[in-house]
Amino acid sequence: MKKQTKLRIAALLASAALLATVFSCQTINDVFGKPELSMENIGIQSLDLEGITFNCKYAVTNPYPIGIALKSVAADILYNSSEKFTSISTDNGVTIAANGRNSNSLHFKVPYTTILNFAKAVSGKTSLPFSVNGSAAIDLSAVTGLDIRDLTLPFSKNFDVPIFKPSFSVSNVKLKLPTLTALAGSLVNSGVSSARATQLATAILSGQQLASNAFDGIDLNLDVTMDLNVKNSGSAAWNMLIKNCSLMSSSGSKLASITPARGNTISSDSATVPMTASINTLQAGALIVSILNKKGSNPTVAVESGISFPGLNYPEVPLSYSREISLSSIGIDK
Repeated sequence: MKKQTKLRIAALLASAALLATVFSCQTINDVFGKPELSMENIGIQSLDLEGITFNCKYAVTNPYPIGIALKSVAADILYNSSEKFTSISTDNGVTIAANGRNSNSLHFKVPYTTILNFAKAVSGKTSLPFSVNGSAAIDLSAVTGLDIRDLTLPFSKNFDVPIFKPSFSVSNVKLKLPTLTALAGSLVNSGVSSARATQLATAILSGQQLASNAFDGIDLNLDVTMDLNVKNSGSAAWNMLIKNCSLMSSSGSKLASITPARGNTISSDSATVPMTASINTLQAGALIVSILNKKGSNPTVAVESGISFPGLNYPEVPLSYSREISLSSIGIDK
């Protein structure tokens, strides 16, 4: 037993001597290497009606057998490699585990006004050259045996900004009413007495003010038509896919789906898309009364779409649009 213990002690002493020899001849960086920062990608994170938000994703690799800390990251966003657009910085206090790798992101927004202003100086272009140039500060104070306590890791990456500025509007909104005979017949079919159906149909078509509960218990479908006007003020080729369009109440509840009359894709510089919503009185009777009376809460048109840019290496990005429609602007189509 004593002999085995002596052997273990001897082995430990030999290992310690070997490590001491190694680190006396080589630095820790020679043995393990240095921390590295790699730019993973720059992509479009989101679009709204003000600008394009980009996501700059990077990763820091820690070769040491002990954790290190990312103190801060700072970068300049440059147009055409020279003209400074903005600066970004963050102080996340992120820890990179021993022998680990940690990914993180920087976000910045390029307004459409900036894009179009830069685009004035070029012609025939569909995108603008931008770059991100910066550095990350690494805290190495936890690593013993180093002659430095801080390390700066530079990074740079070029990326393209599409010359793009979308705009949307909704126009020509109309509630379509059937003829007196057809409307009265539909009311009868939904369970209303013949006399009451004729009375209500006459009141609707003559523009009389209706009681708020005029459609209670009545199962009737009426169409609301409208035009969705879409425009790209930039020169970038683009595809817009209308994924969902809804008519919403003022409280945010969905009243009806709105369907494009012909196709749900747009790739031209501008387009007018006729759309129709079939509104059921059981679900949205109060809205129909408000439209007919021109009094009450305004509905909202909400559009969810996907935008992609052919020729640029960016995946499809969602873009939403919503617009409150004034009751006074909704026409009655008889």
